[in-house]
Amino acid sequence: MSYRQSVTPDGLQGRMNSTMRSLNRAAVVVGAPLGGVLADTLGYRPALWIGITGRALAAVALGLSPFRCARHDDDAPLCGL
Repeated sequence: MSYRQSVTPDGLQGRMNSTMRSLNRAAVVVGAPLGGVLADTLGYRPALWIGITGRALAAVALGLSPFRCARHDDDAPLCGL
């Protein structure tokens, strides 16, 4: 969130915040029924493990991406360099 706020101009902060809230709520609207159908079809334990695996893969992808080393100002040293 702080990275988004640092790279977004002050005049667009409200729009950025409302867009992020809309995306988060849309994910809930899609994800909750999908999780329910998955749990009903496969059972709740496999559905939970699928969710855990998805979260772990997302964390690994973010950890390996350039986003981990993103800096707003050009003078900041790059990650690991």
